[in-house]
Amino acid sequence: MKRFAYYILIIFGVLGLIDTISLLFYANMNVGTLLPGFAGVAFVTYASLKLWIYKDRPIIINFTLRRLVIICVSLFTISFLLVESLIIFNNTSQQNVKTGYLIILGAGLKGETVSLTLKERLDKGIEYLSQYPSTKVIVSGGKGPEELISEAEAMKRYLAARGIESDRIIQEDKSTSTMENFKFSKKILSGLQSNGMTKIMIVTNDFHMLRAKMLAQRNGFEAYGITCSTPMSVRLNSYAREYFALIKSYFFDR
Repeated sequence: MKRFAYYILIIFGVLGLIDTISLLFYANMNVGTLLPGFAGVAFVTYASLKLWIYKDRPIIINFTLRRLVIICVSLFTISFLLVESLIIFNNTSQQNVKTGYLIILGAGLKGETVSLTLKERLDKGIEYLSQYPSTKVIVSGGKGPEELISEAEAMKRYLAARGIESDRIIQEDKSTSTMENFKFSKKILSGLQSNGMTKIMIVTNDFHMLRAKMLAQRNGFEAYGITCSTPMSVRLNSYAREYFALIKSYFFDR
């Protein structure tokens, strides 16, 4: 029975490696892209050692160290499942709430072309802007190292090409993180109005909504959200990456 479990572990490890290698050809390199590959190497290495070298012997001889490793792995697994559950159960859409401003968060470009993930966000944004013609939109995202223009500029072009009037589109083109998306957008809104309006609608992907609302609230916004789906090709990687991003933001993004 144990041997069968080790073979299953090797299969999952190989799938993780294939996932990372295939994504490296068309997706940006980040934690979510690399994590399945690292996990795959760990799974294959551990299962291979247990099948053909150590067999019935423990890999770590020292009892205290072995117990410590087991505790650390168990704590990580429990925390990962809890955080992922929170992400999944806090990604509902609230598209029927009317706000004065819609914020579409950037999600990467290929040169000047919006990524699949960003396209999903923009299309959802267009639906909301069509439903509420008086709402203005802030397109938020700076220029990444492999991008030819800012994400905000690419998003503005995408929206304008699909009928959204240019005077409804406000660019925030300096941010490089979700925290900066809201910090810099807040500065823009503070300069545009004097009534202290903080009620906004956020458009982002399902895996990102929990963290986006948390950071929006830290910047003084009354935040609502429109969730869009994540492309299947990057869904697993996006949710895995978000575990680390959410923990980092919770403790350090202030």
